[in-house]
Amino acid sequence: MNLTEEQLKEVETLAGLFFDPADIMSVIGLPVYEAESFMEIIWLQTEHPLYIAYHKGRLTAAIELRQAIKQAALNGSNPAQNTMIEYFNKSQI
Repeated sequence: MNLTEEQLKEVETLAGLFFDPADIMSVIGLPVYEAESFMEIIWLQTEHPLYIAYHKGRLTAAIELRQAIKQAALNGSNPAQNTMIEYFNKSQI
């Protein structure tokens, strides 16, 4: 699957807004018959530009969100503190 640089940037943006893969495909104009290939790439083909764009967008947004939650926790927000404790507990090996 070959996507343009514009489509890859759109994938990154939409993944960063936590849209699901089907919605991303619709927005960038991929036909339904490409769904299996699209899913295989974003979950398995770690060197593919689509994989990189999708996961970069999703993880960058998750980082920003967690940073905001951490800051709220440090400012005394009890729900944010509880969320950070949950993240901490899940991060233990």
